[in-house]
Formats: sequence, structure tokens, C-alpha cells
Amino acid sequence: MKTLPFALMLSIPALSWGGEVGAPRSPWTLDRALAHVAEGSPDAASAEARLRKAEAELREARAALWPRVSAETGYSATDNPPAAFMMLLNQRQLTFDRDFNAPGLTDNWGSELRADYPIYAGGARKAAIAAAEHGVAASRWALEAARDGLRLEVAKAYYEIFRAREVAAAAAASVRSRRSHLELARELVEEKAALQTAVLDLATQLAEAEAQLVFAENARDVQVAYLRTLLGLELGVGFEVADRLEGIEEPGPAAGERPDLRALRARGRQAEAGVDLAEAALRPSVNAFASTRHDEGFQESDSGDSWIAGVAVRIDLFDGGARRARVEQAAAGAAELREQERKQRLAVALQTETARLALKAARKRIDLGEAAVTSAAESRELTRKRFEEGLALSTELIDAETALTGARVHLAGARAEERIALASLRHALGLPIR
Repeated sequence: MKTLPFALMLSIPALSWGGEVGAPRSPWTLDRALAHVAEGSPDAASAEARLRKAEAELREARAALWPRVSAETGYSATDNPPAAFMMLLNQRQLTFDRDFNAPGLTDNWGSELRADYPIYAGGARKAAIAAAEHGVAASRWALEAARDGLRLEVAKAYYEIFRAREVAAAAAASVRSRRSHLELARELVEEKAALQTAVLDLATQLAEAEAQLVFAENARDVQVAYLRTLLGLELGVGFEVADRLEGIEEPGPAAGERPDLRALRARGRQAEAGVDLAEAALRPSVNAFASTRHDEGFQESDSGDSWIAGVAVRIDLFDGGARRARVEQAAAGAAELREQERKQRLAVALQTETARLALKAARKRIDLGEAAVTSAAESRELTRKRFEEGLALSTELIDAETALTGARVHLAGARAEERIALASLRHALGLPIR
């Protein structure tokens, strides 16, 4: 999430979103939010659904190892000569003392039980199972990658909230100081030690600071609503961010393997199994079958039972090159996934280096910011004394107060960015954020 503009971030108090009146509230710590988002977020739930789908596809692929058994029953009646002839023949009651050209009404109730089993499918079943297994692995790693990404976003949002609280403290201090400056200016005007313009200038600055509080109210709601949405929480439930600021440990030289890279590698293996599946269609197939049948008539009561069994070999001699084209498509898809994995590895390296540089820059900004706050605070106090003694203009006092507020805001931003950089670095290295 990008940092909100200063006008929106200014003077944000302790962020909370009230639910129903009297609803119990349990403060949300970073650890609690990280644990919840992995299960409660809609993105995580969607990834879990994709995993369940992949597992169902694997069960479907493994089902091809079993024979297919089907049963069928039905009733029919006809006066069509060929159909009537076959009905009577199946019922074992065909005689030659009838007119086959005018058989009359003939009916049949037939039932059949059939079993089919592919003895050899050119390796299609093995390839389909392998593809489905890699698909499950890819979905499982994709789920973990989605959870890691959500955890990173939660950590960023969490520290943005604390950045806002620090900015709020600076803004509140600025408002108090501006009011104090305005009261001092009025006293000096009454004593004829300052011009009325000083009061007008300071009153304008105080009004502007108070206007920022109106923007801050909206910024607070936006900030909290974002975190609430990220966590998948509905409105009407008490939501409050804990006051305790939880830190992040700086990672050592060791690194884990990113789940998104593992997911891409599994997708590549799935695509390679897809090539084997496409090539299986180039080979012959051998199928065994067996069935038993019962036929019975009602017009002429009699019945007959029969069975059939055998083996069939199928070879597709010519299909205009369709099967070869499917093999080429599958091979191209596998090559594409290999390049995607390589691209992601480069992206991970860039993310890691970017996070390290951001961490280094944030720590330098903290050192500079602390010095700037100290210097700006001293300057503000000296300027106020000079203004009280009539040796400084109101604009100088306004500038000094603005400089102090800006220094405090920049320091708060640097401290938040340090923690965000640490979270980003651990995520880039494939390590848990906490």
C-alpha cells in the first residue's frame, strides 16, 4: 500500500473502527493479524479453493486406473421389421412361421451390465496422474505464496498505522504550540509590543492545522478500512489496533526458498507431463470389454440372456496433423513456464536488493531525522523567545513550527519504513515475517 499524502496522514489519532455500541473489542496485534489473514482473507480462501480443485483433478486422473462399469435398462416397442427381428432373436423366441415383413407389435425390455478397461493407453494415464500430482503441488505452493503476500501487506498496513499515530502526535503537538503562539501574540498586541498582523498570521496557521484534523478523520477511516478489508473482516465487528508496536528481526545470511518459485517449478513439471500426455495420443490404445444382457418381451412372453467379451486395438492412422500440433503446443507451454520461472528468480533477486537498499536508506534517515528533530525543537524555542522579546517576526515563528512538525513527520516515516523494509526483505528471502 502506498503512503498516504501528508495532508491525509496528519494528526491521525489511535486508529480504531467502532463496531456496534457495547461490542467487545480485542486489540489486533501484528502476530494476530498475520495469523488471521492466512485463513480469513478472501484471497487465501480463493487459493484454498484452487487447491481443493487440483486435488479433485488428481482423484479424477487416478480413477482412470480402474475399470468402468455401467448398467442400462429400458423398454421399447416397434413394428419395424428389422428391429422386431432383433428383439425376437435376443428374446430367444424367433420362429419362421411368422411374416417378417409384417411382424406386428413387438416389444422388449432389455438390461445390460458392461465393463470396460483400458489395458494400454500409450502412457496417457501415467502422464495424466503425474500432471495432476504436480498441479496439486503447484496449487499448494501457490496457496502458501498467497498467504505470504497477504502477510507482507498486513505488516505494511500495520506499520502504516503506527506511522499515522506518530504523525498524529507531531500534529497534536503542533496544534498546541500554534495555539500557545497565538495567545502570546494577542498578549503582545495588547501590550503594543507586536502588530495585529502577527495575530492574523498565527490565527490563519492555526485554522489550517485544525483543517488538517478534518482530513485526518477521513484518513483514519480509510487506513483502518484497508486493514479491515485485508483481514477479510465484516463491518459491525469491533476492530482496534493494539498500542504495542511489534518489531521485526533482521534476517541473517540464510534464506528460504520462495513458495512462488516452487509453485512455478511445479507448474513447469505439470507442463512437461502434459507433453507426455499429448505424445500418448500418437500411440495405439488397447481396451478390454465384457458385457452381459437380458432381453424380455411382454407381447410374447419369453426371455433370453447373452454375453460378449473381447479386446479392441485402436490406431489413429491420420488426423491431419492435429495430434502433432497438440504435442507442439504442450512443449511450447512447458518452455514458457521455464522462462517464467527464470523471470521470477530475477524478480526475487531485485526485490531482495531493493529491500536491502530501502533498509539502509531508512536507517540513515532515522539518524538524520533524530538530529533534525532536536535541532528544529531548539530553533523553535529560540524563535519563540525572540518573538516574545519583539526580535522575530510571526512568519519566522510559523516557519520554525512548520520545520519542527515536518522533522517529526519525516522521522516517523523513516521509522515505519525501516520496519516495512525489514518485512519486505524477509519476504523476499522466503522467511516468515515474524
